[in-house]
Amino acid sequence: MSAQWMIVPRRADLQRKYNPIVFWSKLVVIERHNVTGAKAGAWQVTGLNAGLSGLLTAGNGVILFRDGVKVMSGDIVSIDRGAKESTVSGWSDTTCIDDRLVAPDPTKTWPTQAKDYDTRTGPAETVLLGFINANAGPGALASRRVAGLRIPASGGRGSTTTVKGRFGSVGAVVADAAESGGLHVDIVQDEDAAGPYLRPTVRTVTDRSANVRFGTAGSFTGAVIGSDWSYTLERPTITDAVVAGGGEGVYRVLVEKVDADAEATWSRKVEQLVDDSSTSDIDELGATGTDALADGANPVAVSFTITDQPDVRYRRDWRVGDRVGVNIDGLDFSDVVREVTTTVEFQEGAPTEVINAVVGSRDSSNWTTKTNTKVAKALRAIDRLQAR
Repeated sequence: MSAQWMIVPRRADLQRKYNPIVFWSKLVVIERHNVTGAKAGAWQVTGLNAGLSGLLTAGNGVILFRDGVKVMSGDIVSIDRGAKESTVSGWSDTTCIDDRLVAPDPTKTWPTQAKDYDTRTGPAETVLLGFINANAGPGALASRRVAGLRIPASGGRGSTTTVKGRFGSVGAVVADAAESGGLHVDIVQDEDAAGPYLRPTVRTVTDRSANVRFGTAGSFTGAVIGSDWSYTLERPTITDAVVAGGGEGVYRVLVEKVDADAEATWSRKVEQLVDDSSTSDIDELGATGTDALADGANPVAVSFTITDQPDVRYRRDWRVGDRVGVNIDGLDFSDVVREVTTTVEFQEGAPTEVINAVVGSRDSSNWTTKTNTKVAKALRAIDRLQAR
């Protein structure tokens, strides 16, 4: 039986004052997990103008439900208006923090900044929520607050991390902290007695690779991948990061970070010197090495279409951000689900739901070009330099 999707328009103040959308013919929902150079989530609705009440107004947004369960919410960013039919596109509410920069001292206005950077150490969840709150939440200056954004108490999830923030995008800093801490972050609309609001949610990345495995017919018992699959493998530009910290000559602090999996896969060690002379802290130098390995890791991605089956269903048994197993064309590996695109279309009145997944490195996306990825990596490298 096909899933029932409901598209509910909302006003700019998050109030639901419209009836659910009718006469729509296509819905695309894209969910991502810490993908480099891409928005955390996006959506697109196509339908007859007569049924798009509330979606043809700039500044409004939507809340998307599947079988009564909230999947995503977000603002409209584009309206492609036609005489009879229109297409409305938007981003998820998670992207609202992309609109804010990390202030070295978030308690001061931009002209009065007097600190080099904002340094936070602790569980990844505590660190990322702290940056959101200080630069976009109730803890930010009134002029910088995202309307309706509330910050929950941290559950202390994720490994301990240190982040030096300085002028980078809050969204990028949060994604980096989440990636290093093994976390997935979303921001969705919620409601209580006080009214509608935006709520950050944090969950731990779950390793389901032992039970949730995808493969072509005959590869093994599990979820069967359709015929429209593809994969990309590229050797990394660095597998061994030698990080040079503070000090001079023989007294300079050196820390090494190695991507053993990449070396085993490609049977090649690629060393690179990474300069970070501003610190001698071993943990900070280790984080720099980890970042360098991530930046040098070229795409390892498998893209495929999957049909829900009784034993393996998306959103019930696996989600974006989970680690799953893949066996395809002789390639057998496990990695993180970086992107899931759900496409719902009406064919002769009956809705069809197609799910496409991308599994692999942080560069993995069906919607991200290599140029965008390189630019995103360069900007992240600049952010780290500015934070020294």
